Order: sequence, then C-alpha cells, then structure tokens
Amino acid sequence: MFKPFAVIALACAPLLTHAADLAGVWKGTLGKSAITACFNGAHGANGSYYYQRILTPIQLTQANASEPWAEEGNTGFWQLDEPQGDTLTGTWSKAPGGKGLAVLLKRADTESCASDTYNTPLEAVPPKVTVEKKAFREHAYQVHTQGGQVTFKLEGEGPTIEKINRDLARLAVSPDGQADFYRERRNALDQSGGTTTSEITVEPFYWSSQWITVRFYRWTAGYGRGGISWGLHSWNLQTGDSVDPWTWLGGQQEWYDAYSGQVKLPTPFSDWLAKQTTTDEGCPAVTSYSTFDLSFNTQGLQLSTPATGDGCDNELSFTWAQLEPVLTAQGKAALPSLKQP
Repeated sequence: MFKPFAVIALACAPLLTHAADLAGVWKGTLGKSAITACFNGAHGANGSYYYQRILTPIQLTQANASEPWAEEGNTGFWQLDEPQGDTLTGTWSKAPGGKGLAVLLKRADTESCASDTYNTPLEAVPPKVTVEKKAFREHAYQVHTQGGQVTFKLEGEGPTIEKINRDLARLAVSPDGQADFYRERRNALDQSGGTTTSEITVEPFYWSSQWITVRFYRWTAGYGRGGISWGLHSWNLQTGDSVDPWTWLGGQQEWYDAYSGQVKLPTPFSDWLAKQTTTDEGCPAVTSYSTFDLSFNTQGLQLSTPATGDGCDNELSFTWAQLEPVLTAQGKAALPSLKQP
C-alpha cells in the first residue's frame, strides 16, 4: 500500500545528469560570459571549459552523479539539468548550494574534449608567456615559459651575456615544441579534462665567476621513468662560448636535443678510467656506457651513468690533479679558470 508514495517521491526527485549524456562540445553562456565546454562521456565524469575571451581551460570533474561538477581547485561548482536534446541548462555557483549564475549551452558537436571544435580556438593564439625572476646564490636569472618552450635567461648586459642568452634561447626552441605541447594538452583533455603536458625545467647546475652549467630537464607526459631525460650545457662566462667538457678529455658530446645525447669515450681516457674503477659482479664496466653526465667544479670532474635501479649506477669524482695526465691541450688551457671560484 506504500507504492503510490514511492511513485510520488520518484516523480519529485531531481533528474540526475549522467556523464555519458553530456558527451560533446557545448557553447553558450555562464551568466553573461560566453563560454565553451566539453564533456568526455567515454572516459567517465570529466570535462573542461573556458571563457571565450580568456581561452584558459578549466578542468571539470564529478565525484558521483548525485553531486555537482567541480572546477579544478574547487573554484566553482556546476549543477546541471538533464539535457533536453542539444540544449543544456544549469547553475554555476562559487560554493555548493550557493547563489548561482545561469548556465545555458547548445551542443556544437558530439566529439570529446580533444576535438577541433574545442581546441582550435585555444591553439589559434600563442600560449601565454610567464616570466619568473630567480637567483642562484648571488646570480640573478629569469625563466620564460610559453607552452612547451622554457627559456633560461641570464640577467645583465653586454655582448658576452647576449651571446649566451642567444644559445640558451636556441636550445629552448624545438621545431616541434609547440605542436607537441598542443598534442599533449589535447590528450590530457581527452583523458581527464585536465591540461597536463610534459614537465620541463631549465635551471642552473653550477655557476662560478668563470663558468656556468645549465640543466635542461624533461619528463615527457604519458610516460613513466622512461620519459625522463636531461642534459648539462656549459658556457665560458668570460667569452660567452659554449663549451663541451668532453673536449678536455679528447671526446665530443653528440646531442640529439637539449635533453639527451651520447658520447664515445676517447681511447686514452677510457683506458685511464678502466684503471681507476672496478666493476661489480653482474654489472657492465663503466667504460661500456655511451650515456653519461659529465659536470665540473673547482675541485675536478664528476662522471655518472644513468640511474636505472639495477644497482649498477656509477657516481665518480676525480680531482684536477688526478685528471692532469689525460687532459687535452684544451683542458689544460682551461684549468686555471676552472679552479677559480
């Protein structure tokens, strides 16, 4: 005899919006502002939206169908009604249940957040440039980030500084850099409504009165440990010349890009290195590697092989006095400035 009450209760309950029903790209207004939104029906309860005058995507997620959609960082909440054909209405509020602004959207297509409809306006304008002013001990520098390009810039004036900054800018700019950034952002939008792209950092590794070494680091989005790569690049602060420390040992680094490369150990140094090291059982000899980190300071050179978690990593340090027998003429010429703090 309680069935009629159950029917009445169901009839009065608000209809729940299922993520699959929202799949596609929607255009319309939030309050008086023009927006574009998208929802990934195939990948669960996530989506994204941006104000058409700002073009910065904001992630949307929904914990379950009975809760509102939450913006990244909980900066706003969307309570959406059941779509009526290609029309979607709802309310945006700063806090759940708070005073809201009307949302009125029309479906533009049924594709995911990776679609051209959603992304073409985002990609029609260059990514925003951010500038960070930093310091390494007493040395000031800047980091400029624009999409997939991260540029390290020395502060100061003069032909030497300008020469180094040109080199640093050249290393930061990849022909495919922005295309990769857009591709990665589309993939993130499609998978989660987010905008995660490759992690790129460019920062000082060593800085003396005579020399600077800058570390270019990249963790490619969508990959695990195998997506991590980095490279060390050095300059003479007195001349502005880019310097390859391997030339001090008779070798030459072959760079694939700013983040990775290889080197063939020169025979005299390889023979000398073999005498300075021992090889653990089950591990390759250090001289068999083709990828190294080679860095330097006032005390000498530091040589390491890639850390792979197999227990065979090498972290070696040699003083300038130890290295003197294998230093080339270039290395010996640079030695006095290398020892200066």
